[in-house]
Amino acid sequence: MQKTLLICIDDTDNLESIGTGQLLENMCREMHVLGLGEAGFVSRHQLLIHEKIEYTSHNSSMCCEFRTGNPSAVRSFATSYLEEHAAEGSDPGLCILPVDPEQNYSALTAFGLRAQSEVLQKTDAYGLAWQFPEMSLSEHGGTGDGVIGALAGVGLRMSGSDGRIKGKILPEGGCERLTVSQFCSRHGIDQVLTADHHLLSDDTELIFDLPTKAVLLDNRKTVLAEQIDGAWHPVPHRGRNLQKNGKDASEHAASEAGRCRFFRLDDEDECFARENISCYNCRYRRWTNDSFECMHREVRHE
Repeated sequence: MQKTLLICIDDTDNLESIGTGQLLENMCREMHVLGLGEAGFVSRHQLLIHEKIEYTSHNSSMCCEFRTGNPSAVRSFATSYLEEHAAEGSDPGLCILPVDPEQNYSALTAFGLRAQSEVLQKTDAYGLAWQFPEMSLSEHGGTGDGVIGALAGVGLRMSGSDGRIKGKILPEGGCERLTVSQFCSRHGIDQVLTADHHLLSDDTELIFDLPTKAVLLDNRKTVLAEQIDGAWHPVPHRGRNLQKNGKDASEHAASEAGRCRFFRLDDEDECFARENISCYNCRYRRWTNDSFECMHREVRHE
């Protein structure tokens, strides 16, 4: 009998490693090759940015569905994989929840929402986890503080309306003119909504000329659209942090990155500026409450 699991990992990376989302995709790909099951899309869930929280650069957890007939084998493989592949110096956490359609998971979602606004401790995570004996919550190195984000990511994914879906959606040929129905079919999207969440009809024409990203709303892969000069466009991919913490400094961030010999493009899911070469897209930037700081050891001592 096939079972749906939610698998979420957090705090598996360092400044030199692949991102947590890529690690989760790699793990699920290997499980699929071994015949353990099939993964769905990976969602990214932003957690609180706070000086009292240890995180590499973004403080986000990554979660996906995994359909399997052998949950115990998946749990065993995921545990071993994380211990072997998590980056040196990271504090990995793993949460695996076998989803029961009859179960009430509102407490998990409430925990995820708290993790977006409060500084939580491992004791908070374990104190909740014991209420769900079928769920596995475990730490796999370092302080193990990643269990907080792993549990929060599962709760936020269960809400059905949180998180960006990993991977950019790119227009074919640089620009596409197509209906909402054609756009959804071509790019694997469930619905296109306006910024205030009104559904666009299937025959609405879209001009798709800039990369965008899907978000999870009402358990559906969703792209938001905006109207410009009377025409509807999918909203270009731009990060919440960039808009909040420095949208007027984008030109300066691009010029500084262009001169910096240490610039390194981050994982695509964590890039926020439209220009590739920008401090906002650098692997070494670490988001703070006000903006970001550069974490490259040589830059910090110049």
